[in-house]
Amino acid sequence: MKSAPLAAHPATFPGRQSFHTDYPRRLQNVSLLEDTPDFAFDPATFPYRAGVRPYRNVTFRLEPETIAGKFVVHNYGHGGAGITMSWGCAEVVREIVTQHGASGGVAVLGAGVMGLTVATLLTEIRPKISLTVYAEKFTPCTTSDIAGGQWAPSLVNFKAHDGAARLTYFDILRRARKAHEGRIGAGFGVSRRWNYTSRRIDHLDILPTDIVPPATKLNRLPFAKLAMAGFKYDLLLVEPPILMSKLQSDLAAASVRCVRKTFKAVGDLADLKESVIVNCTGLGSRDLFNDDLMVPIKGQLVFLRPQTNLNYLFSGDGHVFPRTDAVVIGGSEERGASDSTPDAVMCKKMVMRIKQLFDGPRFPTLRKGLPYPTMRPAYQHTSI
Repeated sequence: MKSAPLAAHPATFPGRQSFHTDYPRRLQNVSLLEDTPDFAFDPATFPYRAGVRPYRNVTFRLEPETIAGKFVVHNYGHGGAGITMSWGCAEVVREIVTQHGASGGVAVLGAGVMGLTVATLLTEIRPKISLTVYAEKFTPCTTSDIAGGQWAPSLVNFKAHDGAARLTYFDILRRARKAHEGRIGAGFGVSRRWNYTSRRIDHLDILPTDIVPPATKLNRLPFAKLAMAGFKYDLLLVEPPILMSKLQSDLAAASVRCVRKTFKAVGDLADLKESVIVNCTGLGSRDLFNDDLMVPIKGQLVFLRPQTNLNYLFSGDGHVFPRTDAVVIGGSEERGASDSTPDAVMCKKMVMRIKQLFDGPRFPTLRKGLPYPTMRPAYQHTSI
């Protein structure tokens, strides 16, 4: 007798959910499942990549100072949270610049996501100000272009034991998430996604629930062979290739000058005609502004072929970020490593480790007449 078709799953976020063909039929009726990634990779087609995160000990820097008669606003040291915090930090910079005044023009140093979002919001100041972006590299060659793209404030320091610093940090994230969400469907590469994970994510759990809602506990993760309990978080996917290209093209349309220039010492700032400078040079601030709190953290990335059937994020023993251009595998951290050359051996191990997680334990061969093992439904869950 044929079983009745399963009802559609009332998913909060869009995405196709299906069954793995080799998943036991009795267990298929437990719950609808997310598709498992195809972990095959070809470095000849999608080369390995590595990026260096601009981590800063103690806390990121978002403050003004006066240097050689120039009003300098620092905006750097966000670790692995550059894209995540970008719009929130940019709003704060705009407020500082507006309060100070910018009749002498503004120079933005750096063309990563921090520099481009700052420049974007500065174009909204009225009356209009003279604005130039100076950088050694522009998209698609910046560190931001290499990022995975999940909205999550990872690898960022914020003086966790300082009450005022915590509130400032939360305010930036609150502004940033709202700004990213306001750009969903507007060509910035932002979309809502569940992040499934086998373990709690500390840097999300400490946030107020209006920034990231409480994690949902799952008795079983919704994958064919990944048979373990876990959690899901309400997050965003921000696709760097789309975001960076959009920011760059919008600035060009607004007639913002972009000048390729390398700054080797703080004295070079005196040569700029602009009276206000916004420093978004990231790791470059270590040498340019003699900031010895800056520490590089290298991350390896593997790009798999695009898989449009995957509409989620995954964090666990590594990361899986399905994007339009590729499925990005990451999760490595090499503190103190500033070389952006990818390590092929490490990249392969990273993929195999997370593939083994998704492959899960093999179901035992069952003799005829024996029932399949029982399993609790994946979507019997509670918010915690």
